[in-house]
Amino acid sequence: MNRKRSLTIKEKNKLLAAEGKRLRCFGMTFRILPTLEQIAQINQTLGCHRLIFNSYLASRIEAYQTNQTTLSVAAFKKDRLNALKDEKPYLKAVDKFSLETACEQVQAAYDRFFAKRGGFPKFKKKHSSKQTYTTKYTNGNIAVTPEAIKLPKLGLVALFPKKTNRKRLQSLLDGTLKIQAATITRTATGYTVSLSVQEVVAISQPVDLTADYRCVGIDLGLKTFAVVYDGKDFADYSHGAYIKQAEKKLAKLQQQLARCQKGSKNYDKQRTKVAKRHEHIANQRKDFHHKLSTTIANENQVVVVEDLNIRGMVKNHKLAKAISNAGWRQFITFLAYKLDWRGGRLVKVNRFFASSRLCSACGHQYVALTLDERHWACSHCGTVHDRDHNASVNIRNEGLRLLAV
Repeated sequence: MNRKRSLTIKEKNKLLAAEGKRLRCFGMTFRILPTLEQIAQINQTLGCHRLIFNSYLASRIEAYQTNQTTLSVAAFKKDRLNALKDEKPYLKAVDKFSLETACEQVQAAYDRFFAKRGGFPKFKKKHSSKQTYTTKYTNGNIAVTPEAIKLPKLGLVALFPKKTNRKRLQSLLDGTLKIQAATITRTATGYTVSLSVQEVVAISQPVDLTADYRCVGIDLGLKTFAVVYDGKDFADYSHGAYIKQAEKKLAKLQQQLARCQKGSKNYDKQRTKVAKRHEHIANQRKDFHHKLSTTIANENQVVVVEDLNIRGMVKNHKLAKAISNAGWRQFITFLAYKLDWRGGRLVKVNRFFASSRLCSACGHQYVALTLDERHWACSHCGTVHDRDHNASVNIRNEGLRLLAV
């Protein structure tokens, strides 16, 4: 008997559109406190997940080099995954979905490579790869209680009480959210579980471009993270001193790590401290991006940003670290989905649009503008511009022009 194919998100949304509803998909992350036995099971699953990932990637490369054919995920699961389980019995002791998703991640990496959104897939390494695996929901194998979460092969795992958002947890307990998958990650500070959930919501009415709406232009930069212009006033947002302080502490920890003898116990202790500091800075940056994107999405219906070529910009080795630390792509991603949830609209202007060089007063272009010039005077009309403020005005005006077109 043939299995009935499950509907995709797009197909489900087409059916729900008749009722004025749609699916909203998002993730929810919680800190967990596994026991020693559960930690051993997680570590074993991570190793098996890495083994299957590398095995499928190697088989796929070999198949192409030998016969110029593509070894599909379904063919690998049918012909080789079962054989590997017989050869290595410990593969049967872990969650079967963690092994299947390892194959699917290889396929996703190939898709990104062919779409020119990433490099060729790399083999996972024990100590330098992200320590994570994903399991799928089926027959109630993933469930949430007020104090714990049920996971396949692990049973009930306690939630970290001080790091649990009770409002998020309550939405799961109410049954309004449907769990699709769970991703368990081992970090420098412990373990987390990220739940992929779906929710049926009413379709948000898109912004009415024929009526009055609030539109802002955002210039993203390094000196000031974001300059927001709403047509009247400017608002400057910086990362804050706390991230700079954290980076200074990181530099000291890295200096201490450089003095330790590689392979010693002190080296391992110091490496853990460095990893924890990296995670702390990443969490600070993510928190800042979430708060700022929420504020902007709540207050505006249309937001205009530049379509930045970040991959090309980081090739400048003098600015690569500063650009990477800014996290522009993460901020724009947060802003895009939050506007979409509220019926707003994100407009991206062309990356070759000369937002900083155009005079927002007369339109004259200052071709010789350099990166170190923070202020400049227009040779045509004499207006003195702040570089970032002028760019935010031009970005907003260009976005309004694109909307009118």
